[in-house]
Amino acid sequence: MSSAPQRTASTHRSAVVRGTHEFHIVGYSERKPFARLTNKAASYYDPLYADGPGRDPSIKSPAFQVGDYTWDLVCTFGFQGRLTSIALELLTNTITKDVIATASLQIDDPLGRWPPAVWRSDAAHRFCRRIIVGMSWQLSLPDAFCGHEERYVTDDDRLTIICTVDILQEDAQTAAETRKCLVSVVPAPTIPRDFQQLLLLLKKYPKLSDVTFLVEDTEFHAHRLVLAMRSPVFATELFGDAKESTTHRIRIDDMDASTFRAMIRFIYTDELPMKPNDHVESRSPLNNFKEEYMSTARKLLVAADRYDLERLRLMCENILSECINVATVMKTLLLVRGRQRCYQLEDSCIKYISSDPDVYNAVRATKEYEELKETCSSFIIEVTERVATHIMANHPSSSSSTRPPAQEKSTSRYILSDVVRGTHEFRIPIFSSLQTSYRVSQVMTSDVFKVGSYDWKINVYPSGYDVEEHISVYLCLCTDPGTATVKSSIRFRIDDPNGKSPSMVLGSEDTFTKLHQTSGFQKFIAVNSAKSRYVGHDGSLTIHCDLDVHKEACTTSTSTTIAKSMIVVPPSNIAWHLEQLMVSGQWSNVTFLVEESKIHAHWLIIAMRSPVLFETVAMETSNWVIRIDDMKAAVLRAVLHFVYTDELLPVDDVVAAGEMLATACRFRLERMRAMCENLLARLITKDNVLSMLELAWRHQCEDLKLYCIEFTSLAMK
Repeated sequence: MSSAPQRTASTHRSAVVRGTHEFHIVGYSERKPFARLTNKAASYYDPLYADGPGRDPSIKSPAFQVGDYTWDLVCTFGFQGRLTSIALELLTNTITKDVIATASLQIDDPLGRWPPAVWRSDAAHRFCRRIIVGMSWQLSLPDAFCGHEERYVTDDDRLTIICTVDILQEDAQTAAETRKCLVSVVPAPTIPRDFQQLLLLLKKYPKLSDVTFLVEDTEFHAHRLVLAMRSPVFATELFGDAKESTTHRIRIDDMDASTFRAMIRFIYTDELPMKPNDHVESRSPLNNFKEEYMSTARKLLVAADRYDLERLRLMCENILSECINVATVMKTLLLVRGRQRCYQLEDSCIKYISSDPDVYNAVRATKEYEELKETCSSFIIEVTERVATHIMANHPSSSSSTRPPAQEKSTSRYILSDVVRGTHEFRIPIFSSLQTSYRVSQVMTSDVFKVGSYDWKINVYPSGYDVEEHISVYLCLCTDPGTATVKSSIRFRIDDPNGKSPSMVLGSEDTFTKLHQTSGFQKFIAVNSAKSRYVGHDGSLTIHCDLDVHKEACTTSTSTTIAKSMIVVPPSNIAWHLEQLMVSGQWSNVTFLVEESKIHAHWLIIAMRSPVLFETVAMETSNWVIRIDDMKAAVLRAVLHFVYTDELLPVDDVVAAGEMLATACRFRLERMRAMCENLLARLITKDNVLSMLELAWRHQCEDLKLYCIEFTSLAMK
């Protein structure tokens, strides 16, 4: 007999520390009538303002803590009393090392009418320890906020700014080992952002598209390649034998314009066009927002099913599943009837109707139920049979009052042999970079978690416990068991975040004692396999540990909740689709002639991901066949691999790594440049440090240059 699983999670602490601060500016609009006055006052001195005489008035947030450092936000207002800039200020007086940080700003529409206004830094900012004053970073206001600030101010005249700060911070014990692979902070992957920018460019320059859809009276411009990459149905229609493959204008008659617009936006961004808001006041004109939201989800589900957009379909199914009630359940059943891929949503509806006799009676009284009974009586018979079976098994009596569909029940029982189950997720950020700095037998340790009254932790050896090229994983018992024996079943699992590869699973049964407190796998997974198949788009590796602990006989009390089913939505897969496009080579329209090789690519992807490379290509040819004489084929393949994946090809040769760095600088690929700097730092030796220093000087790689100088000074001691 097993109890409800316990779920815990931890993150390796020698990587990125995140903090979020909410700054509420109350009386935001009331500043405007006094704008001229406050600007004049600022030309003298007023302690209200953060800046000195002659500058625009500014206000400061209270100080807040992220990691080991103290920060605040400085908001500056212009002549008309409008917010014109936000700066992040480091207040800690004495820092012993440079502070490397990234930041984002988010301003939400309090009524949920508009998507959040968001800005994220493209690259990390370095607060230099050698600068004693002026430790300030000027952030950018979100584009969506500029010119539309009234959307984001609440009825009580409050503007809320959410600032998230990520800083690279390491434990003292691991800082020396991690330093080597983090010579340069690697910017976040930009593939999702680049696709969003591509969509925005279409609105501004519609001639950049190569296909136009006419829906109702609205034209929608798009790129055949992007649509085909994301949807197998579009791939067949636009590049197959269908008539749509030979025309530039395609009419869609069975979909409204708003639904098609939302679907196109999803294809380019992997995001839904809006979010539900359960807190809209009844006096608000948006009191029908939830119904409109569900209506949009229903229409998008039909569109996603038609064009085989699995993630969009599951997102819509999940929305409709969460919104199931007496008034909506039959509409949803009518919607999914005959759609075989929507079986999970259909099951959720059936389970809801079967959850309570009073719910079933209320559903039967709806007009949607009557409509379905007339159009599909066999389906109603099936529903009735399942409801009857459920009521007989779980509800022998029914009360006269209506009960909510989700209900809590408590039971207690004597169990002869109980099993306590727990799951802990150990997330290791920027794994590929961290792994290179760990030598054999150096360990990363998870937070301590509790399963079955015992404390446990996970030890991960990124470069192996005593065998190179394999990651070692062990579960450690932290509680002294005394004379007791702890019988356990252990299972370690790593999932492919893209869903392309099967999960890596190893398990065993073991008995922990006072003398035997560790169990695991010396060769859990090969390092190269983990990096190439199981690292997420954010660079993290997550190790799941499922643990069953067998307990002695006892009396237990449990509390469970019967709730609606949740449909699992996979993570964003737009980057995986781009990688598959590279691997397959389908629909390529650019050929590079390098050495004796022909390398195929897509001009749209190159233009989107590397404008400098695209300009070089466009200047040198008119037929999209480009000869490159000043680059090796292996280096060009590495560049294109990065363009399509945001990742580096595995390289252990310092010469090749140097050529990749030079090419990244040439084409202004900042993320690739930082990754190459870290790669070169891992490959540095006494024999090549001078040539590497010269390379860093030539390409103005300050972080790598400083590391080479530091390495040289240490080597001379």
